[in-house]
Amino acid sequence: MTDGAAAEPAESEHPGFAFLLVQLGVHAARQFAERLAPLGVEPRHVGMLTRLAANEGLPQRAIGELIGLNPTQMVFLVDELEDRGFVERRRNPADRRSYGLYLTEPGRDMLARVQAAGLAHQAELGLSLSTEEQDQLTALLRRLARQQGISEQSLPGSPPRR
Repeated sequence: MTDGAAAEPAESEHPGFAFLLVQLGVHAARQFAERLAPLGVEPRHVGMLTRLAANEGLPQRAIGELIGLNPTQMVFLVDELEDRGFVERRRNPADRRSYGLYLTEPGRDMLARVQAAGLAHQAELGLSLSTEEQDQLTALLRRLARQQGISEQSLPGSPPRR
């Protein structure tokens, strides 16, 4: 080429969708973590706050199973969120060995802030797609996730339950 531009790769050299999903996933995760950093939380905290809001009062063990964390990981994550004042353990009156998990008011406030950050992140990622295309992409990704055994309840990075 005379203009010094790189040649366009041949069609067979273009990566398939799996490679592109990995690239986009890493990129999107990094951007989301950067967006959350000023709030002092990480994506795993957001996932836990979100799942807990939909399942308040369930025992810690049950929520851990729902999101795909083993008991040790779950204890550490709940301890972190409890130390930050976002979550509280309450003794289950029906089983004194069990504790239900609940969001605190600061936890609800943080959840609202991270949900707003999540919506802004999604809007930025989807700028080049119409609303209909975003809906179609969401449906296709959900189908792929289900086929891979990935629950929408699990935290990002948690291994799928098989």
